[in-house]
Amino acid sequence: MKGVFSLTEKELKKLNRYHLLELLILQTERADKLQARLDETENQLNNLNIQISSLGSIAEASLQLRGVFDAAQDAADMYIDAAKKQAEEILEAARKQSAEMIAKAAEEVRSIKGD
Repeated sequence: MKGVFSLTEKELKKLNRYHLLELLILQTERADKLQARLDETENQLNNLNIQISSLGSIAEASLQLRGVFDAAQDAADMYIDAAKKQAEEILEAARKQSAEMIAKAAEEVRSIKGD
């Protein structure tokens, strides 16, 4: 199956509820893995011994670390926002498709009953 980000709206509409939920689970797992990688990277940065002599001063080192953490947090926030938006879109598509399936089934029941 293509990556979720490469599916068009038309392709998403063609997916059944099971596949939409499967995509949501895959994206959630991906977000969890990326968050774990981000946490690991932040821990590695926290554990680095900063060579103060090469940085010139404690203040400069602090500013450099802050910039790294700010950039990492911004990247994580952007990814999580995108994943949430995509999850909402998948859920909305699944809700719409299930409502259509229910309406179609109700119509078929009515036609079978002869109403």
